[in-house]
Amino acid sequence: MRRRFHRAPPPSLPKLLWTMLRGHEQILVRPSPELPLVTITFPRGERTGAMELKAALSETWLTIPAELRARYTPVLGKMPPMVVVELRARNTCRCLGHFHPPGTESRVTRRLRAMSGVDACEMDLAFVSIKEWQPAPLAYNAAAAAAGTDRGEEFELFRLRLALLDVFLHELHHRASPEAAEAEVRGHSGEFYSAALGAFTQNHLGVSYGLAP
Repeated sequence: MRRRFHRAPPPSLPKLLWTMLRGHEQILVRPSPELPLVTITFPRGERTGAMELKAALSETWLTIPAELRARYTPVLGKMPPMVVVELRARNTCRCLGHFHPPGTESRVTRRLRAMSGVDACEMDLAFVSIKEWQPAPLAYNAAAAAAGTDRGEEFELFRLRLALLDVFLHELHHRASPEAAEAEVRGHSGEFYSAALGAFTQNHLGVSYGLAP
């Protein structure tokens, strides 16, 4: 996700002012015990992306075979009890997300730490960019063909939520292993995405296209 160990560049001044005037909302997600608590913060009135991320964490994660979820056990074992996700439409740098190193977190995360006494880390995710992202075009085309028109909507919804999960886990990997090269982290998340997409196609559509590792 175009690795960089810093926060996303700030938005343009008009966009920043508009966001400040609208304010933000927060959603607390309690996913399965494997995952930390997640607080999603997003511009007021832009709930669609937040609800899709919530569904990805609390529902889609559990539909992925246990042996694939286990690939992230070492990463999740190093996470604090809470993760704060700043959700926006796009990043000005065009990145899908950033992990925010200690000391660069937002006021929301600092306030949650102070009020709850619970440690937390922070990332940002760009919902619209992730929705448009195609990390494995060959696997996508094969799976989309298998879904056909009858189950195309079901497949696209799974693909979107899987993509959100994939970028979320990718950024957590950077938090767990800050010394890891981007190619290593990206390779890990890319294999997870392709394997999960293949498992969905096999288990829900009854078709195997032989591309998942």
